[in-house]
Amino acid sequence: MAITAVAWADGRMRKEEVAGLMRAARACGVDGEELSRVERAAAEGIQLEDVDIAEMNRWERALTFAFANWLAKLDGVVNAAELATLRVLGERLELEPPRQQAARSAVFDIAAQPEGHRPERFDFALLEEKLAEKLPGSFRESLIPPERKP
Repeated sequence: MAITAVAWADGRMRKEEVAGLMRAARACGVDGEELSRVERAAAEGIQLEDVDIAEMNRWERALTFAFANWLAKLDGVVNAAELATLRVLGERLELEPPRQQAARSAVFDIAAQPEGHRPERFDFALLEEKLAEKLPGSFRESLIPPERKP
């Protein structure tokens, strides 16, 4: 939902942004009623202050920020309203500036690939991998499935 709020910062969501958002939601395991809520928010809009982030762990916060940055760039232009919303999102997620920069850098790495700005080509697993490389080890632990954690 936070990602949707960033996409709506300019007052609308383009077709490419909706496609990217829905692909991201499915890649993150969102389905059923929760997926329907995301679809409604994409169609109707949502404000960042209406998004509950309290239960997100540090990895989810960093990944959300990275996805939001990618989605904002998807239409080729990150306008002033989107930039302002991304700044507020970073603050609300309590991500320090170096962690925000790591997320933006991971997005750049993915977007720089051939057709990296196209939602059907965006590699979410690779984004997680790149983000894990750029962030301290505490975030890497979040990649380990619960059944494999010591």
